[in-house]
Amino acid sequence: MKTVYFNEFNVRMGNATYFPLVSGVLCAAARSQPRLDEAYRFKPFIFHLDSAENVLARYDEAPDVACFSIAMWNEQLSLHVARTLKERWPDCLIVFGGPQLPHHPEEYFEEHPFIDVGVRAEGEEAFMTLLDRNLDSRDFSGVPNVSFRHPETGEFIYNQETPEFERAMDRYPSPYMTGLFDYMFDAHPDIDFQAIIETNRGCPFLCTFCYWGRGGTSRRYRYHAMERVQGELDWCGRNSIRYVFNADSNFGMHKRDPEIGEIIVATKKKYGFPEKFRTCWGKNTDENIFRIAGMLHEHDMEKGITLARQSQNKQVLANIKRGNIKLDTYSSLQRRFNDLDVPVYTEMILGLPGESYASWVDGIEEMLRSGLKNQLFIYQCEAYPNTELGEPAYQEKFGIKLKRLELREIHGSVRDESWVPEYHDIVVETADMPQDDWRRMNRLSMMTMLLHSMKLGVYVMRYMTDRYAVDFTPFIEFVCEQKMAPGTGQRLRREMEIFDAYLNRMMAGEGRGVVMPDHGGIYWDAEEAAFLHLAEDLDGFYEELRDIVCQYLSSEGVSYSEDEISEVVRYQRMRMPGPTLPEQTEWTFSYNLPEYFQRCFGTEPISVERERQALTCKPIDFRGARPEFAKRTILWGRKSGALLVDCDWESLDRLGVTSDIQFGIVEQSQLTPLPRAANLGAE
Repeated sequence: MKTVYFNEFNVRMGNATYFPLVSGVLCAAARSQPRLDEAYRFKPFIFHLDSAENVLARYDEAPDVACFSIAMWNEQLSLHVARTLKERWPDCLIVFGGPQLPHHPEEYFEEHPFIDVGVRAEGEEAFMTLLDRNLDSRDFSGVPNVSFRHPETGEFIYNQETPEFERAMDRYPSPYMTGLFDYMFDAHPDIDFQAIIETNRGCPFLCTFCYWGRGGTSRRYRYHAMERVQGELDWCGRNSIRYVFNADSNFGMHKRDPEIGEIIVATKKKYGFPEKFRTCWGKNTDENIFRIAGMLHEHDMEKGITLARQSQNKQVLANIKRGNIKLDTYSSLQRRFNDLDVPVYTEMILGLPGESYASWVDGIEEMLRSGLKNQLFIYQCEAYPNTELGEPAYQEKFGIKLKRLELREIHGSVRDESWVPEYHDIVVETADMPQDDWRRMNRLSMMTMLLHSMKLGVYVMRYMTDRYAVDFTPFIEFVCEQKMAPGTGQRLRREMEIFDAYLNRMMAGEGRGVVMPDHGGIYWDAEEAAFLHLAEDLDGFYEELRDIVCQYLSSEGVSYSEDEISEVVRYQRMRMPGPTLPEQTEWTFSYNLPEYFQRCFGTEPISVERERQALTCKPIDFRGARPEFAKRTILWGRKSGALLVDCDWESLDRLGVTSDIQFGIVEQSQLTPLPRAANLGAE
């Protein structure tokens, strides 16, 4: 029998990693064919990042076929292993596929002469045909989605053929339901396995920065039968899989998706697993998604709902071939989700063609004013193979310049020095964004995420905007440009210096992830690292923030109440977690700030009024354990909206009016809507 090895090196996140879905799908497809199942012995999956030496040690016998699924986090390791295999066993057939392999790989084959076959896009049909042909010959002419090196002449051959489109996807069996992954639990007891499922394939959109739609799959959708979807989820439940990621491109856009949501919830009710379900939500969020998100939230399963924007600028959206839902529709959905306390996060991409510093600032302002309560994630624009943005002609058209960085996967385990380094390319300059502006945009973005997304100033900024009709971004720029009075704001000044040094290292090719040994052996985003720095002395930080707020309002000519601002800052401080318990967990406010802040992001906001309200906070006592603090607040809490400290409040002037802020629930029958003050700058 011939031996087949699968290499799909997934990212390690502490002791967690994903099952090798691509390898499993290909193996299940091949083993469903009697001729292949009899002719080949499929070796155990090699499925996570490691040193090349350790990976090669898994080859306990000569390989006849070695398959590699490559992405940006494992490309160089895959190339290193494949090159070594070819040197040791020249007759081994080396097969590459995955999103990192160019769909027209002639130059790639020239650079890497040890690769025999390249498979583009979907691989099941190609893989089965390759294995079948390999029993008699290595001439793979006519095999759909395949490029190969002719076995006699060495000539590069690109097959034009593509598989016939079939709407139903269940011709090939599930690796979960056929038991291909079952052995892995006993073989790797130290691994906390996470599962990836897909209920359909396809994407109708042509976003120039994305592999889906243009490179990865057809624009037309194909579907797995509901019986298979239910069977895979049931397998996850029975095997106590905590975390399931759904690889659909636009979950919630299809009529049957609410039924899938019901299956997910029913599975958790039955088994207690999966605990969390993560997906890529539909680009044009609608009632379908609102319904599904509500179900998942009710059963504590969602990791946050994406209302992605990427940019607010119409020309930028045209350049990247993307359309956004109208901002008023977006804001309405945002507030409805906020009413249910469903965590929502918005994504923007820094460096898209056509974006300038001015348009970027305007876009952030619009996002913060839209009612965004939970997270604004700002990502670097990356150039991937098989995307329009990755093409030289597109880059030349928009003046795009790239910088290659060493890859440090955010929230992935810190890479061992013995591992093969990986790389990715980010946009650092365009015709509309000189490199100096790229730096300014990054500074503004990191400070925005620190104060808003990491919650350190989310209530304070919302209050200033609402109460005094000032914008968000000028205040953030005030901090970024260090316009504070000399000798004040030292902590934020220090973080800005760290941000600047971080950007300098990026321009030198160092990776984005920040290493903080005292907070666990994983990579953190820059704003997360800043949060962890400041969390060491929150009382000192908020003394400085109060002074900065007063300085800023004075610079804007705003008349303000110092005692009111002091109470706002106190409320903000009490809602923030720290590695140790704070001295103050209860406070009676002279203003209705607990109720005001609870409702300010929803559909029925109120104004600040004189009213005594007592707040009781329930912080977690981490006893100074910084890795646990970082894990609970950021890894588990950032997207899921659980970063803030849970609180209860009650009105001392309106007896019987209470709320548990953990769930954002107020008995509306108990509340009398208060009139909004004329100076609140209501939207």
